[in-house]
Amino acid sequence: MTKSKQNRGVQFALATIAVFGIGAPLALNPKAAQSEPEAIDTADMKKGYGIKETGLKPVYPSNFKCSPITSLYASWIDIDGSRRDEIHSGIDAGKFGEWILAPASGTVRAVWEANWQWGSEGALLLKHDRRDVNLPNGSKYYYSEFDHLNFDEIKHFKVGQKIERGQKLARVSRPGEQSSYLPEVHWEVWEVGSDDLVWRKNRYDAPEWWNETAQLIDPLYMLGINNPPKDGTSVRITPFEADRDFNRYRGFTYILACQPK
Repeated sequence: MTKSKQNRGVQFALATIAVFGIGAPLALNPKAAQSEPEAIDTADMKKGYGIKETGLKPVYPSNFKCSPITSLYASWIDIDGSRRDEIHSGIDAGKFGEWILAPASGTVRAVWEANWQWGSEGALLLKHDRRDVNLPNGSKYYYSEFDHLNFDEIKHFKVGQKIERGQKLARVSRPGEQSSYLPEVHWEVWEVGSDDLVWRKNRYDAPEWWNETAQLIDPLYMLGINNPPKDGTSVRITPFEADRDFNRYRGFTYILACQPK
């Protein structure tokens, strides 16, 4: 599903909102903090500022079985094959009940009950410092927003709570938790210069945040940073593996749990 980017904000005091406010300072990865990683060449990959097509396509690992991305960034086609009312501001993926995993370490920035016109649902915003993703330069922060969640599964999260890469966040549900919609998690990635949120109501009288420094980018860009595609488009998806050392891994790992074949 697509969310409107107009009136990106939310009202401060809604009883249904679990957590608001500025997140606590990030706890830096001690290994990453010892030395800055060297820059790598991602010049051939487009970020897709302004919800522009990037041409980035996922390539899944041959030795894992992963639920595929079902709708790409900046697409006009929804997961059911119908045409969207608005261009897609993120990617959709997942089968009903699958666990959604944190793509990198960070902190909880906000948890709230959202409505993007399909009914009340849970929404979760994570904040990643660029050192959490082992980048020597670029944006100071990155936001990961997850929509179409079951609010009861995320309401225990607290603003400022530390999140580890690969941590289970919630299970794939449906937009507005309506059985008439296909299952999906909607994942947006934002480059952020200053971690300042304004909260208002959207056109559906529901919470929505706004940050004037935040710019949407294609999540596949962040999934491709550690191993940039030589052709500039074929992003090799990296699953999270609990026994793998990700201390020096750059960018994001996949948000769904992949199973070894």
